Amino acid sequence: MGIVEFDMVLTRAAGPGVLADVVAMTSHRTIWAQGVAQSGSSHYQFHVELDVPAQEWRMVTSDGREYAFGEGVLTLALDPPRPAQFPAGMPPPVRMLYPAQLLTWGRGPESFHPVLVQEIGSHSILLTFEHKEDPAFRTTMVIDRELGVIRKTILLEDLTIFTDIVTEQPLPRLDPIEFPPITDSIRIDY
Repeated sequence: MGIVEFDMVLTRAAGPGVLADVVAMTSHRTIWAQGVAQSGSSHYQFHVELDVPAQEWRMVTSDGREYAFGEGVLTLALDPPRPAQFPAGMPPPVRMLYPAQLLTWGRGPESFHPVLVQEIGSHSILLTFEHKEDPAFRTTMVIDRELGVIRKTILLEDLTIFTDIVTEQPLPRLDPIEFPPITDSIRIDY
């Protein structure tokens, strides 16, 4: 990190500085990833793509939902396409690829703000966020510094993990997308 120091308790005012550091670390022109999202006892796999110069993104899930934005048109699963502006409508896994869209930086009405930045493992950063109304209500995010990607987020009982990540390569634009079966816990090398 550049602006923010590790292992120091942060105030709500530090949020924009933390976001600036995260955006600087995670700015890719193109990125695609596959992963798993879990909420309670249910889960789904997903494939996400982001092309920042083209202002396009796409997410396809293992349960058949598709979300996309391109050429000024936003498509959200079962809703009809509608005009919008980039980066509108990003589902949480796509927001992980475009961190300024996450609602955890303490800006204006956002309920969460960063309170702690720590190094974990050999190449990761753990960010802890606190709810403005309840300091015991926390959420976390893990950034892989080698890949320059937010690799994992946990909010309440919602867990999202990227298992495969490719940056600065042409987007595969796969159709159909294959999702390998999940046979074990997903472990991340921190």
